[in-house]
Amino acid sequence: MTKITITLRIVMIASLFGITTASAQYSQEAKIVSENRESRAEYGTSVAIRNSYALAGAARENNASGAAYIYHKDSGGNWTFQQSITAPDPNEGAEYGGGAKMVDSLMVIAAGRADVSGLQRTGALYVYQLNETTWEYQTKLIANDFSADAKMGMNPTSLAMENATIVAGAPGENGWVGSVYVFEKSGGTWSQEQKIMSPNPQPNDTFGIGVAIAGDFMVVGANEEDNTKGAAHIYRKSNVGVWDHIQKITASDAMAQGYFGTSVAITDSYIAIGAYGHAGGEGSTYIFENDGTNNWTETQKITASSPSIEANFGWNCILQNEYLIVSAPHPYGSEKGEVYVYKNSAGVFNEIQKVESLDLAPEDFYGWNIEMDGNQLIVGAPWEDEDATGGNTVDRAGSAYIFKDPALAINDFHDTTSLLVYPIPTKKNITITSNNSINKITLLNELGALLLESNPKAIQEYNLDLSQYAKGLYFLNVETTNGQTTIKKVIVE
Repeated sequence: MTKITITLRIVMIASLFGITTASAQYSQEAKIVSENRESRAEYGTSVAIRNSYALAGAARENNASGAAYIYHKDSGGNWTFQQSITAPDPNEGAEYGGGAKMVDSLMVIAAGRADVSGLQRTGALYVYQLNETTWEYQTKLIANDFSADAKMGMNPTSLAMENATIVAGAPGENGWVGSVYVFEKSGGTWSQEQKIMSPNPQPNDTFGIGVAIAGDFMVVGANEEDNTKGAAHIYRKSNVGVWDHIQKITASDAMAQGYFGTSVAITDSYIAIGAYGHAGGEGSTYIFENDGTNNWTETQKITASSPSIEANFGWNCILQNEYLIVSAPHPYGSEKGEVYVYKNSAGVFNEIQKVESLDLAPEDFYGWNIEMDGNQLIVGAPWEDEDATGGNTVDRAGSAYIFKDPALAINDFHDTTSLLVYPIPTKKNITITSNNSINKITLLNELGALLLESNPKAIQEYNLDLSQYAKGLYFLNVETTNGQTTIKKVIVE
């Protein structure tokens, strides 16, 4: 693993990648199942996808200790099993694999009901680093003040990751008051940076059931706040690195058992909040827009185009660029699960596709968890019974489906080199890690003028002092020895 440390006063925000399309049309590329299919393993409880790697968690495998399975896509576009992972300290009922996130060369897997030091169901996170083609265990993260039944990372929606920042909700803490923990990697070491609480903590609020992060903004769902109507809380990171509460948002037509805040998603401009229980379980998703002054206002309510009672539309949601993905898994119902794709046009998200698997059946829980990466979409179906060929029925063994839209073109701004830049923000050091040896680094200003060029030649650590540059927007261009280029947007404070 090549490491380059750049000393400068900058904040790195999300890596740039452009997507152009007239209308997204996803088609199934693969169905993946466990290499160790067993009854009620619930493979597909969590899913993740990034570049040529995909993950599916089987949270209840082997009496609920849990496992995760990694897949790799070859140059021909074929997904094949690569690696199985279990916790280095497994315990019965931990549900390892109940949540998972991939960001470039880092991966985190949650065991939301893991015991810690004799305390039951506190929850734990396991961090992995990609080394060549193998994901290697790095460290275990627990809350500094871990407590029984906190359930940190208990759901797929209770875990978020951006660059080298991990956000984990612990909605069960202190009688379901709930809290959120922020972990960051700095200088090669992970540590807890902050514990976040609701501004008005109350029992049974389930604060932290949903979490999402985008740059200096974080949104946290509390889906049972205010008698199960639900709420979400927006936080902004200050100049000294502290997350401060800036706004509480609720549905304009909030109702009891709406569970607004179960799933949350955020970009710099939009927030999506799922309320799966709204209107008798039909479910809704609400869009809030940043007015430019960091005040978020509800601008749209979205419901399924084919609504039905207990469809649970809004169970999971994703925002990526101009696209919104929302799932309706129809748990315990007689109808098939659904995944809807929406595209933003002039501030309005319009449905452009309903994504379905080729062998979909009722009670598969299709859409329990969803993840998107560029033109790739992965959908978990933890109660699906058949193997990859549609046979060999095993009750609730689970599966996951990978879809691709060939019309979506990801340009060179998308990070395909497994490049990671952290911490965010920083006033001193930023570390860049890459799976491939780094050949050249250049820094450009907004006009594209070259400001700096460096050829580290695969040196493990390399320091540059960029404090002489004025505040503003810059672009960091990293070339690797395999010929790939990654561009990161940089803001100098």
